[in-house]
Amino acid sequence: MKKILLVLSITLFAYSCQSGKHVDFEKNTELAKDYFNQFEKRNIDAVFEYLHPDIEWHMPVYGLDMGGIEEVKEAILGYQSEYDDLKFTADYWLPGVNTETGKPDGSTRVYGTWTSTHKRTGKKTKLTSYHSFEFQDGKIIRGGDWFDLGGMMNSLEPSSLLKGNLIGLHKLKIKLNKGFNIDDFEDYFTQILVPAYNKAYMGAKVHLIKSNKGTDLNSLGMLWIFESEEFLSKLWNSDGTSTELNTSINESLADVNSGLSKIGTWTSEFSDWLVQ
Repeated sequence: MKKILLVLSITLFAYSCQSGKHVDFEKNTELAKDYFNQFEKRNIDAVFEYLHPDIEWHMPVYGLDMGGIEEVKEAILGYQSEYDDLKFTADYWLPGVNTETGKPDGSTRVYGTWTSTHKRTGKKTKLTSYHSFEFQDGKIIRGGDWFDLGGMMNSLEPSSLLKGNLIGLHKLKIKLNKGFNIDDFEDYFTQILVPAYNKAYMGAKVHLIKSNKGTDLNSLGMLWIFESEEFLSKLWNSDGTSTELNTSINESLADVNSGLSKIGTWTSEFSDWLVQ
């Protein structure tokens, strides 16, 4: 019996080498498919179970180093919180190879397309992607995501003025705290507050603006660009009160707003304009 098992093992190994696939390729591909399946079903505990504690993962964000277990979990939770109807459709799966020998090593990789619905804007997304997986003891130990995350996020924001866009124009009245000047206020506003607000208010865009001519010379203002009146209604009720979504976003920005209040406070007069 032992001789028979040995012969079968050798035969299987020889076949896998001849076919260009490692003996573990099919098994690891099924694990990767189930990982995607659990992700789509929002079974987060099952998804996290696939992550090796020592995972090293390529993050699809410009300037980021390889992510560890906490960074990968944070990214997974971020996608789940921002998007509905997450669905991955594979074009084809391929065996991975050892980077030094070039020979199949049991890892697996896939080309495909992610589709989803962005919760805040209701926009549909379609994102081509590439993913690689290396497994150890049935868990993902190395790999990464490659796709245009920045391009997808930019597609969710109004990039130019179109008919139906809503523009909110605020003229700021600023009161600086002792020891600070207007440059401090501008620097914090543009470098800290604006990026944080644009990330939190996905589907809208905010800018700090400064008058260089006319009666309001050198005055500061804030320009909001919203996708539509409908999008604005997700933030404010008809009676002027804040929606639950807007309240939640404001709570997430509490530290950012607190930082600005140390430099100064502001009030504004505003009007909304609908692009015709």
